[in-house]
Amino acid sequence: MLILVLLYNNCYNYQSFFEKWNLCNFINENNENSLNANEYLSKTKVTSSNYVLNSNYSNNIFYFNEFNIQYKLLFGNSKELPDFKFLTWFIGFVEGDGSFIVAKRGDISFVITQDSRDIQVLNMIQDVLGFGKIIKQGQSTSRYVVQDKKGLYLICLLFNKNIVTPQKLKSFEKFLSAFNAYASKGTLRFKPVNFSNSVVKPTLKDAWLAGFTDSEGCFCVSIYGLYRYNILFDLAQKGEENKEILELFVTLFNVGKIYKHSNKFTYYYRVNGLSDTAKLFNYFNTYELRTKKLKSYILWKELHKKINDKQHLDLTLRYSLKLLASKVNNTWN
Repeated sequence: MLILVLLYNNCYNYQSFFEKWNLCNFINENNENSLNANEYLSKTKVTSSNYVLNSNYSNNIFYFNEFNIQYKLLFGNSKELPDFKFLTWFIGFVEGDGSFIVAKRGDISFVITQDSRDIQVLNMIQDVLGFGKIIKQGQSTSRYVVQDKKGLYLICLLFNKNIVTPQKLKSFEKFLSAFNAYASKGTLRFKPVNFSNSVVKPTLKDAWLAGFTDSEGCFCVSIYGLYRYNILFDLAQKGEENKEILELFVTLFNVGKIYKHSNKFTYYYRVNGLSDTAKLFNYFNTYELRTKKLKSYILWKELHKKINDKQHLDLTLRYSLKLLASKVNNTWN
């Protein structure tokens, strides 16, 4: 593995390098457990003439070939390649809770911040990716941090061409520029990553919406009065430029509406009522949430069934339903 890395650091001639080590097979060999990844990768290939990925792809789909090749080059067989479902979930999650940081003196870092009670999701990310570290900051906050050059290089490859929100694309462009200035310095060197200003449009066949919901979404149930109830799903975004993301939710799920929040330049996507919220089940059952919000979703779906079965009309059951509803957004214990 050391020989491979040293060869890579000193050789930008990809054709002779890939021919010698036959690295073109790395993608398909490590995605057998991911149908979506195989379906996607079958549409792209490494060309025999120059060993760069072909340009026969749409800017509207996730594009992991470059990341997959370099991940296998750097980790070899010591680490399993992250699958399509995880990578698309991770990108969605980062677009909500992640940060591309460039300090004034030029230091760069990639950071995801979470409540320490949900540190398990940071541990999971570190375990799947195989790089980065977990840092506790105070009693209530934990962070997943990537500062090493190899990890930063893989983060740049992963997010380049794969960002959905315009706001995150702006911060990534600055971050990538700083990394490229850093990439050619020191003993370990990497070829600069060419920035792409294209954005991806996620679908119901990838996990981006699940990751974004883990970060920004909210499942709510309230039971009040004698027989009344409210069940809904909310997802809010700040900024006019990100309103289009909420419109995408309406299009994909074919349900819900966008409302203007009382806070200036803030909008939220809302799905309300039993019949409309039921249309979300298929997606979230297929692409599971990975934070504590999974518990919220499970309770929310359980209450949906109970209300649909008219249990809220039974005075002997109503109090227990109210108690369960109060726990939907309080799942820490």
